[in-house]
Amino acid sequence: MNLKLIFLAALLASSISALSADALDEKQFQKLMKEVGDTTKRVKPGIESKDADQLNKDAARLAEIYKQTVPFWQHRKVDDAAKWSQESAAAASALALAAKAKDWDKATQHFRELGKNCKACHDAHREKLEDGSSRIK
Repeated sequence: MNLKLIFLAALLASSISALSADALDEKQFQKLMKEVGDTTKRVKPGIESKDADQLNKDAARLAEIYKQTVPFWQHRKVDDAAKWSQESAAAASALALAAKAKDWDKATQHFRELGKNCKACHDAHREKLEDGSSRIK
């Protein structure tokens, strides 16, 4: 019985430490968010010019970034932001598929979903500072 309890405790401890190891620190998170901003600036022009290859590449990168931000929010126990990160990853993946299929209406729809999630998260969890920079609330 004690051996089972020790095994369970060790398993739980390793699971918790693995979750913490997956979570980004604030500096890493902000670096990824800056990359999101830079990448997102290319998406609308990519849709307008119907540049499927570049749009697919940018959307796939956005999906990858948003997947990385989920543990950051989960570690902080910020459920709405974790949900928006998951939804953004899904929308970016769908955007990449729409670009591959050259379905520009769907690409526009998924880009709007991304924008909606970005705005919601920024409104709830981003604070503008006097110097023009931002920080997480």
